[in-house]
Amino acid sequence: MFAARLKAAAVLCGVLATLALAATPAFANGGEKGDVELGFYFGQGNLDSYKPVNPKDGQFWGVRGGYFLTDRWSVEGSWQTLGTEGSVAGPDPDVDVNALRGNILYNFRPKKKFRWFLTAGLGVESVDASDIDVDESGFGYNFGGGGRWFFGKTHFWGLRADARWVTADPGGDIDGTQSNYEWNGGLLFAFGGGPPPDDDADGIPNKKDTCTGTPKGAKVDANGCPSDQDADKVYDGLDKCADTPRGWAVDNTGCPKDTDADGVADAVDTCPNTPKGVKADSKGCPAEDADGDFVWDGGDRCPDTPKGAKVDQVGCPTDADGDGVWDGLDTCPDTPKGTAVDEKGCPKAG
Repeated sequence: MFAARLKAAAVLCGVLATLALAATPAFANGGEKGDVELGFYFGQGNLDSYKPVNPKDGQFWGVRGGYFLTDRWSVEGSWQTLGTEGSVAGPDPDVDVNALRGNILYNFRPKKKFRWFLTAGLGVESVDASDIDVDESGFGYNFGGGGRWFFGKTHFWGLRADARWVTADPGGDIDGTQSNYEWNGGLLFAFGGGPPPDDDADGIPNKKDTCTGTPKGAKVDANGCPSDQDADKVYDGLDKCADTPRGWAVDNTGCPKDTDADGVADAVDTCPNTPKGVKADSKGCPAEDADGDFVWDGGDRCPDTPKGAKVDQVGCPTDADGDGVWDGLDTCPDTPKGTAVDEKGCPKAG
């Protein structure tokens, strides 16, 4: 019987190992919500009398699998077997003390490398000494605690240690309730939990993300698509000027362009070429312009230009037809050269 159980356990271990190796542990982080935990362990059992069997204390081994319902709460099932000898009159019989259990665990210190826990559960506790015709089993319960230590950057693998008190009443030939003490240690593998994949890190999982290439830092809607409230083609979250009036040209930070750096956006700058450092008014024109020709006084070579006259870049009036009347004030701007004109720039009557 023990050999058959050993063979079954070996097959189970093989299945668990295959699952562990086949899993893609892309998101586990040492016991996060959704993690599956697989483990293999060895331990020592201090056994009660199980009269009339009187088994000696011995070593056991087992396998377990669990699931994290949340970062703190998890459930697991385990199977273990302890092979020893009974102390009776005559030759010592072989004795198997086995357990199949279901437990709930409360896990402290979420996301930490070292996590300790408390556990309690129910199970079927059995004792088999076929040499003396004893084969009994019954429900039992257990309480205990322990710790996990996850190693490596990924926290997929870890070491685990448990200690617990177990009580059971197999009944039949076994006299009374039995109390055992156990402690064990083993290797664990955790995979499958943690947050779902989100390649562009926008908080929307790939499965639900309609816009998978969102720039980092951009605000997105429920479909993972970036928003742009002021429609300036710079996404909210990256837009330093989120209330830019519609239609204004902006730079790569989403703020209105100001080519001449006078503090007035190009879209409303009446004088877009104001020299650097010149104070400008609300329209973007030089604030210091005594003759009102839109050329800053500090750079105006003709500071007394008549109002309304057109000027060149240095603020001096222009006279395209050379008749002595400034453009802008010249009512007849195409007067032939050399023609006598009146004060409006028009030819005098003969």
